[in-house]
Amino acid sequence: MDRANLPIPERFRASLADLLTAYDYAQDSQSDPWQFAVELAEVLSAGATLADIRWLVLRGFAQHARETTVPGDGQRTFRGLAPTSFPPDLHLTLTAVGAAAIRSLFAETTAPPQLDMVEPVTDENPVPGRPAQYLRPIWDAAHRELRYNGRLVKRFRVPARNQIAVLDAFQEDGWPEYIDDPIPPEHGIDPKHRLNVTIKSLNRNQLAPLIRFHGNGSGLQVYWEAVEAGS
Repeated sequence: MDRANLPIPERFRASLADLLTAYDYAQDSQSDPWQFAVELAEVLSAGATLADIRWLVLRGFAQHARETTVPGDGQRTFRGLAPTSFPPDLHLTLTAVGAAAIRSLFAETTAPPQLDMVEPVTDENPVPGRPAQYLRPIWDAAHRELRYNGRLVKRFRVPARNQIAVLDAFQEDGWPEYIDDPIPPEHGIDPKHRLNVTIKSLNRNQLAPLIRFHGNGSGLQVYWEAVEAGS
């Protein structure tokens, strides 16, 4: 059966509605969707099965991680999980393409419930206003960790003011395709050269080389893109 035309069980709709509500709350409050991540137990109690959750994640409609928040933290924090790992304490959040697919599902009133309204995101079919890759990185400023698709890309153990300024700006803006140079100007320092050095530093020593940062030749903007490991 074609995955893009897969019927969705009626019992699954309540769980999807809960996940979509959490995603919408994050968008409305201009927060990282992980701040509204839903516990696995809550999703299962609403009618989903573990097979449903695995399908959401492997299809790219949701991401899963284990919460690492401790009392006193300013925001919720998470550690990504392997695609095959589904422990009982995992949390879920929809991806942008997953939210769009579920929203379209609930808008359909005549046809049987199917997630056939949104095609897989490719270079030829990008999410409007986003890079072709629909998954967004997560910059955890509290733990100084950059993650993508549940994997740790980079961890900062020493001061890196300029790199962190770039990551803070991307996270605040929701990881658009590019941002303007966010590093404050300093007397006697060429901002274009400094930004170029910062971009090279962001790409250097990645634990999992899944993100590439680059400029556009003007020295005024920073772009990001997802890459295959080892490419």
